[in-house]
Amino acid sequence: MCTAGWAQSYRSVSVWSNGKNSDFSLATLDSISLADDNNTVSFYANKTQSVNASDIDSITISVPDVTSTNKKTVSQLKEAFKSVVIETSTFKPVGKNNPLMGHKFGADPWGLVVGDRLYVYMTDDHLYRSTDGKPITGAYDYSDCKKVAIISSEDLVNWTDHGTQPVAGSGAPAAWAGNMWAPCAAYKTINGKQKYFLYFSNNSNGIGVLTADTPYGPWSDPKGGALINHSTANCAGNVVPSVYDPAVLIDDDGKAYLYFGGGTDNLDLADPASARCVQLGSNMTSIVGTPVEIRPPYHFEDSGINKVGGKYLYSYCAHFQTGGKAPGSGNIGYMKSDNPLGPFTFVGTCFENPGGAGWSGGGGNNHHAIVEFKGKYYILYHNRSLKSAMRSSNSDINDNVELRSTCISPITVDTVKAEIKNLTASSITQEGVSQLKNFDPYVKVPGATMAWEKNVTTDYHKSGNTYVCTAEMKAGSWMCLSKVDFQEGPIAFSARVKGRGVIKICTTRPGKLGKDVAYMEVESAQLYKNLTVPLVNVPTGVVNQLYIVSSGNLSIESWSFVK
Repeated sequence: MCTAGWAQSYRSVSVWSNGKNSDFSLATLDSISLADDNNTVSFYANKTQSVNASDIDSITISVPDVTSTNKKTVSQLKEAFKSVVIETSTFKPVGKNNPLMGHKFGADPWGLVVGDRLYVYMTDDHLYRSTDGKPITGAYDYSDCKKVAIISSEDLVNWTDHGTQPVAGSGAPAAWAGNMWAPCAAYKTINGKQKYFLYFSNNSNGIGVLTADTPYGPWSDPKGGALINHSTANCAGNVVPSVYDPAVLIDDDGKAYLYFGGGTDNLDLADPASARCVQLGSNMTSIVGTPVEIRPPYHFEDSGINKVGGKYLYSYCAHFQTGGKAPGSGNIGYMKSDNPLGPFTFVGTCFENPGGAGWSGGGGNNHHAIVEFKGKYYILYHNRSLKSAMRSSNSDINDNVELRSTCISPITVDTVKAEIKNLTASSITQEGVSQLKNFDPYVKVPGATMAWEKNVTTDYHKSGNTYVCTAEMKAGSWMCLSKVDFQEGPIAFSARVKGRGVIKICTTRPGKLGKDVAYMEVESAQLYKNLTVPLVNVPTGVVNQLYIVSSGNLSIESWSFVK
């Protein structure tokens, strides 16, 4: 008997026998043997197969331009998962697209379109923790929100987490500020360079602004203090109780405007007149003139601004004491103007509070942003659906814990009449929006990119001269991506990763029978390393769901498939 072993750098062996073809992946092939005594060729893999040597027309070995970094055989790597418990239940169900994130919370969303991506900026809702890092049961404190959470997507289903990034407090860019609430963002070319601007609420005491060279930071403070506060003309506490919740608009002529304000303390509930708008300076970090009064009926918080059909649509959240008057308790109303600084005229309700609607549950305030993306309009908003799903398994979560999650739904905007059709709370669904395009696995994919997950967290940290957000996985953790396009056949899987364990790529939910795509051995606990492995099976066409599963403690910085 003559036996030959094959290195995993080979892709496959194709055997033509009696005019029929059989393919064997060399990643799973342990050996090939020729038995002279019975004139057979045997292929030893997961399933041993023998062929009569006299029937073989040809054997072809396919060799891709890739060498495996694995030291163990695939059979040995599979053993790493035998003792791993993989949970399949999720707080954000696989196949449901709302909320946008299942691995963390995020509230008060703002949407910014940059090229082919929609970036979403959010308040960092999280379980309030004591100095020893343990959750405080039943406690939530808005004063603990000091960071901005940023995610982005090309298809509105698979989202990249860019990290929960420091904004306010000691050691943060805006060290003078106590909080980061309700951010909004814009970009503008200044002195030939595209710059990004993040406006945020310092509690209800003022608006700050940060700048960056990318839509996802890192951020710096150009002023060292507030852009607007109660000392700003026409913004004193007796007329604008809360200087917060900014919205920004850059007009067609390049001029920019900021909208903000709210609160009803000692003011007429039906007409508090506590909203303001002001032109920004050409540098986007100063204001021009005195903020102008806007008078939305029953206004409480949450400014939004859109230019539609040559008109300026200002939207806002009403308080809960409207007495049945429009726009209704906790709903989003909107106004219209011919000019960015008004005067604005009330139109009606455009979005009902989703708090009591079906799956979203949980009550609470409303907050929104309307954005045009790839030719359609969407509304971003928050609800408490993830909190509701987690309550039965987490005793730290109860009615007193304020944990909100960002969602997205289509909304109808008449661009001719410059009107927004009211989106009722009963019309929003957990299914959310349809995926706008298939996911490209051949580009460099940031590690913290997912549609669904189980037991995955993310970590924002400096790597070399830049900042990255990584997916942090433990034994049994998994991430899932939707509609991954393998129309061009891949030959290998690459990742930049550290830790100890095995990564498994598969096309069915972990714990169920299905097709394995690749196994990657990771043995670098301290340093991120670039690893590449051949495929166990080659996926073709569009894979509805692709899973990345971990057998140990792993940190994934980026990954891609190799054509």
